[in-house]
Amino acid sequence: MTNKERVLKTLNHEQPDRVPFFYWGVPEFTTKMMNHFGFSTRDELLEFLDVDFRWVEPDYIGPELINLAEGRKKDIWGVEYQLVGRGDLKYWDILSSPLKGVTDPVALDDYTWPTIGLFDFSVLDAQVEKYKDFAIMTAPGFSSPGLFRIIKRLIGQDEFLDVMMYHPKFFNHLIDKVSEFYERFIEAFFEVTGSRVDFIRFSDDFGSPDGLIVSNETWAEVVKPVYDRFLQIPRKLGVKFYMHSCGGVRKLLPEFITTGADVLDPMQTRAVGMSPQGLKKDFGRYITFCGGLDEEMLLRKSTPSRVKEGVNELLDIMAPEGGFILGPSHKYKVETPVENVVAMYEAAREWKYKV
Repeated sequence: MTNKERVLKTLNHEQPDRVPFFYWGVPEFTTKMMNHFGFSTRDELLEFLDVDFRWVEPDYIGPELINLAEGRKKDIWGVEYQLVGRGDLKYWDILSSPLKGVTDPVALDDYTWPTIGLFDFSVLDAQVEKYKDFAIMTAPGFSSPGLFRIIKRLIGQDEFLDVMMYHPKFFNHLIDKVSEFYERFIEAFFEVTGSRVDFIRFSDDFGSPDGLIVSNETWAEVVKPVYDRFLQIPRKLGVKFYMHSCGGVRKLLPEFITTGADVLDPMQTRAVGMSPQGLKKDFGRYITFCGGLDEEMLLRKSTPSRVKEGVNELLDIMAPEGGFILGPSHKYKVETPVENVVAMYEAAREWKYKV
């Protein structure tokens, strides 16, 4: 069974030869793990772990975005970041939200928005051919369409709800600007790949550890129409919809499913309403869950033997009858012990479906 066949079988809620594996880590952890084993490429690491997914994305060919000497970078939306922390524990923190405090819709017409001319999509052809035996998805970052995730960074996390509530004309115009870019991006992307990509990954966070941060009404009225437009081309090609949202999003699961989500990632089991037992019982027939293994308390702070116990406990609940992909409940952090991540995949390879 190929890696692709394994993933697609579990999406059909059938039991493959083993549970499919997903990998998701901050770049610093991936580098640490590669150095630990002496690997020179990310692909070598994924092959060692027997991960079933591969990411593809166009090449960014625009102006330089990262200045490591100054510890600064921009993203394609103009949001500025600063490298903070010490030693190995460094991360990019938002330094400047360029539309913070702006509420005049006219100002958005004068803003410099990203265009698809920043990318070379032709490179995708070789990537999808290289990974044809794996489950292929659009890479995290600019290749994973989003909406609220981007708007929060543009206007400021703390200002987001106030702007949405009290400045609806500005907020709706901002939605139009973000979605216009992604509709063009998706068209250019799939013009090259066609149906050879298995998943389009959307990345937004609609939950926190304590529950939803947007209502079902907001999802239905604001987000769903945009997502439906994003999905028009992928749906015609038979491409699956991989929905990323952190947090306690149980109450939005019927909305995700109605919109056509095939997978929910990363399944943060410590968030409100996200217990594996309840999710499997109530939604396991309708959507595939990815993630689930606690990154914060188990992978980051426990031991390899306890990690293996946690893997077995999780798979006993989630893996029967398919519909589950093993991965972390959030990105592997740079401080996560390499041996714990290795133990996670080792335990999953050893775990067997019960007859």
